[in-house]
Parts: sequence; structure tokens; C-alpha cells
Amino acid sequence: MPATKLWNKNFTLYWLGTAQSNFGDALNGIALSFLILDLTGSATSMGINLALSMFPGLLSPLAGNLMDRIPLKPPLIVGDVLRGLIALGVVYLASQHLLTVPLIYLITVLFSTIGVMYRPAAGKIFPELVPRAELPRANGLLGTATQSMQLLGLVGGGALISTLGTAQALLIDAITFFIMAVVLVFVDIPRLHPAQPEPFWKGMKAGFQVIQKSSILPMVMGMAFLINGALAPTEVLTPRIMQEMGLGARGYGFWMGAFSAGMVLGSVMVSIFGNKWQPRRMVFLGLFGMGFTLLGMMPQQHLWIMFTSAALMGITVALTNTFVSVLLQHSVDQQYRGRVFGVLGMVAQCGMPLMVLAVSGVADQIPVSIPFMVASVVVVCMSLLWAVFAGKQLKAAQVPA
Repeated sequence: MPATKLWNKNFTLYWLGTAQSNFGDALNGIALSFLILDLTGSATSMGINLALSMFPGLLSPLAGNLMDRIPLKPPLIVGDVLRGLIALGVVYLASQHLLTVPLIYLITVLFSTIGVMYRPAAGKIFPELVPRAELPRANGLLGTATQSMQLLGLVGGGALISTLGTAQALLIDAITFFIMAVVLVFVDIPRLHPAQPEPFWKGMKAGFQVIQKSSILPMVMGMAFLINGALAPTEVLTPRIMQEMGLGARGYGFWMGAFSAGMVLGSVMVSIFGNKWQPRRMVFLGLFGMGFTLLGMMPQQHLWIMFTSAALMGITVALTNTFVSVLLQHSVDQQYRGRVFGVLGMVAQCGMPLMVLAVSGVADQIPVSIPFMVASVVVVCMSLLWAVFAGKQLKAAQVPA
């Protein structure tokens, strides 16, 4: 039965489960990043690990096609249980001081490979959990919850690792996977797959044809590729900035905390006003603002500018991502959502590992201001491209502009 109100049982459970899972992910990310940095002292190794975490995203179209063909609940529950068990294994290895950089690389690949099905599955499920008219607010509420918990994980992550140790911090991450698996048991997911699905590769072809015929999807995917590729080097170099300034893991946690706080504020704004705002205009404002906030990372002698820029960037990212999601949720039929969100995930992510690997060999030599300046120019150009072409494309796709 279609949802008739925003705060129904299924949305509430999904909202709570996803939020606590993001808390564990934040702890995991900061713990593994600084494990590598402690073992190697090199930003290059961190860049390689980041790239490895993104390469399984190349399998997203296959995962999306699978999500369009089968019941969604069983693979999602099994996937969370498997990731919880792997996380417990990491806890044991870390407590015994047996973790090595190659082993961390392998664990990263396993986590990412299992997790590759969650983006297309979420893109398929989420619009069915709330009334269609409430999608902007629902996306804002989900962003508020998940980013708030990520903020808590990032701000507290450095302190937890320093106080309790890496193994105990990673144990919390393992528990969140098991909690999410239990939550999904009680979420009623409607039947979204055909009784007799077409052959696998024919289904893949049909998904690509939907994208090809769309007036908006190719532009969104191309922009996502370029923007994420431009932002990748900045992710690699930010921990190095914190190390050079003597702030270390705690400083990086607070910088990411400022970014997440901005995302929380942006998501809160959407959850309150989202149904009144024009999605096309908000995507432009988000991209344009993001481009300029990237420049705030360049004057590294002024901490207040860096942390303020991180918070403002979080607001702009929240606005951009939320309203792009709303536009796609409105424009893509549910029978193709898994494939479309799978391809979008692949295109958006593959730019990142390519750029990370391209700069990883020189990440310890190049001035950190250059990647931030390049990223700023790219994002501002994409905002202008959106302003010029998006209105016409959305009208052709019959999506609310």
C-alpha cells in the first residue's frame, strides 16, 4: 500500500537505521585513514586506499540491474551481516597489531564490493517509503539524520580512537552493521521487481537505453563525473594539511565535523522549506556556492577561514545532492531506478579513483592550493552549464524545475 503520510513506520525505521549506520561509517573512515598514515606517514598510501574504495563502484550498473530483478530485502540484510563480520575481523587484527597496509587495502575492497549494491537499492526503495509530494522533505530529513550522526562520528572519532584505541572504535562500526540488518527485517519493502524479469544482459541494455533517451540524465552524469574527479585530490590532501599544521587526526576530525555540520544545516533547511523551493534553482545555487567555498582551503594560516569554508561547503553539497536526488526520483520510473542509480553511481565515482591515482604519486610534493583552485574552477563552470541548459532539459523530461 502506498505511503499516505511522511512519518510512517517504514520511513521511520529506515531513517533511524541509516542514521546509526552513518555513525559507524564515520568512525571506520577516520580509523582506517589514520591507521594507514601511522603505518606509512604518507598521503600517497591514503590516496591509494581511497581509490581502492571507489573502484568497486564500477560494478554499480551490474548491481543496479540485479536490484531491478530480485526482492531487495534479503541481499541487503545479508550484506550488512557480512560487513559486520568483516568489521569484527578488523577489530581482532587491530587489537593484535596484525594489520598491515596491504591487508587494509584488501579489507577496503571487500567492504566496498559488498556495499556496491546499496546505492542503487536505496535509489529504488526510498521514493516508495513516503508520499511523492513529500520527497523533498523526506530527503532533507534523511540527510539531517545521517549527517548529524556522521558529524558525531567524525568529531568524536579522533577522541574515541585516542582514548579507547582503534580496535574499540572499529567494534562500534561492526555493531552498527548488525543493527541495520535487524532494522531492515522490519521495514516493509513493496514488490518492485517483475515476476518474470527479462534476460540479464537485455535488462542492462534497456537500462542504458532509458538513460540515452533521457534529456536530463546524461548531463547529470557528466557533471557528476567531472565534479567528483576534480574534488578527489582535495580529499587526499586535506589530512596532509592537518598533519602539517600539527592538528593530526583530531584536527581532521573537526574539519570533517565542520563540513558535516554544514551538511546537517543544509539538510535541515531542505526538511523545512524543501517543498517550497525550486529544485533546478537550488542545484545551481549549491554548485555555485561550492565552487567558491573551495577557495577557503587555500590560506592555511587562517584556521577560522578553513573551518568556516568547510561548513559552508557542507551546506552547498547538501543542497546540490538533495535536489539532484529529488529530480531523479521524480523522473525515473521505479522499474529502472536500480539500473539508473547504478550507472549514476559508477559514473560519479570513477572520476575520483582515476584522479586520485593520477595525483597519488605527487601528492606529497605539489602545493595543496593548486588542487583546490582547480576544483573551484571546475565546479563553478558546471554550475554555469547547469544554469544555461538544465531548464530546457527538465522541461523536456517533464520534471518539476
